[in-house]
Amino acid sequence: MSFAPRAWMAALIAAPLCACVAPAPQGGQPGAPALAPAVPADPRSHGVFEQITGINGDAVAAISGDARRSYIYFDAVAAKKAAVEAAPAKLCAGYGRALKSSYVTYPADHVPGVKALVVDCAS
Repeated sequence: MSFAPRAWMAALIAAPLCACVAPAPQGGQPGAPALAPAVPADPRSHGVFEQITGINGDAVAAISGDARRSYIYFDAVAAKKAAVEAAPAKLCAGYGRALKSSYVTYPADHVPGVKALVVDCAS
């Protein structure tokens, strides 16, 4: 399953308007990871996303952050599981750093079907 860029934009625009989406776990709940920031607009191509993360580019909606902490917003259904697992180390290596930690959570705007991979790289 993959989404064309127009489908992602439609999802980004429609998501805040849809009251039918069940809320994701909140960061304040014990044991639940903190939510990532809302999915940002990212005009880069699918090829760039795949080059940076190793995740099939059609499954990545955006990448934000910096060498200390980055966020990879991806379609959990379309993304290949092994690529998602390898993405944090690949992203940090691109910054010339080692992987410190990573976890998967949801974006704060609860875009349907999108998860956020939070990546912390070592100093």
